Amino acid sequence: MSSWRLLLDGAGDAAHNMSVDESLLLHARDFGPVLRLYEWDEPSVSLGLRQVEPGWLARCDALGVPVVRRVSGGGAVLHAGDLTYSVAAPLDVAGLPGDLRGSYEWIRARLVAGLARAGLAAAASRARAGADRLELCFAGATGFEVELDGEKLVGSAQRRTRHGFLQHGSIRIADDSALYRALTGDSPAGPKPPALPIRTLKDALVASFREALGGALEPARLSAPEQRCALERTALRRQSRLLAPALAFRRRSELADTQT
Repeated sequence: MSSWRLLLDGAGDAAHNMSVDESLLLHARDFGPVLRLYEWDEPSVSLGLRQVEPGWLARCDALGVPVVRRVSGGGAVLHAGDLTYSVAAPLDVAGLPGDLRGSYEWIRARLVAGLARAGLAAAASRARAGADRLELCFAGATGFEVELDGEKLVGSAQRRTRHGFLQHGSIRIADDSALYRALTGDSPAGPKPPALPIRTLKDALVASFREALGGALEPARLSAPEQRCALERTALRRQSRLLAPALAFRRRSELADTQT
């Protein structure tokens, strides 16, 4: 089993959070597999790579909510008291399926087991027709996510390159209903958030991944190249706000070719 790095980050702003994930994707082949758990320093919205953004920009501006574009696809996600995870790895990492479906299912199993350790009876989601085209991530399930009480609790998206992949997702554990209604005009989809302490959930997820990896999950920090890349991309995002991450990839060989 390959040795994995564990990044336990505190709360960061939207541009920083998405730029670190993007850097992990770009350097997956260089520095190996990594599990990252992180938070957001204020309520923020992340948009999928191909989402049309003017309406979201207007609503978020009116409420003072930062908005950022992800490198992955899918619908908009409100990050308000959630815990976000990301997994970045080379396509040929030992012990982890190299295909899209297999990697999704492997990570989902780790999430379900971690949530069980935290006392939640979560389960694999059931696919719903048209879920992949919804504007809001938590309004439907493609069949790859995690449910609680029959409703989506964890929304995930994956981006793949020729050499590696990044999967990240939001675990909704705090009541964000007031802001959700203000942004969308509707009540939030999904189950009532379980109000788990973030520390409890982090510990449970780390234990789940560590068990599956045979203990090969070691606390670490970003490498110097990853840190430089993340800082550069954070600056780009702050300058151009919703810069599509794929347009900032400097070499054609870095361009991701699959999103889900």
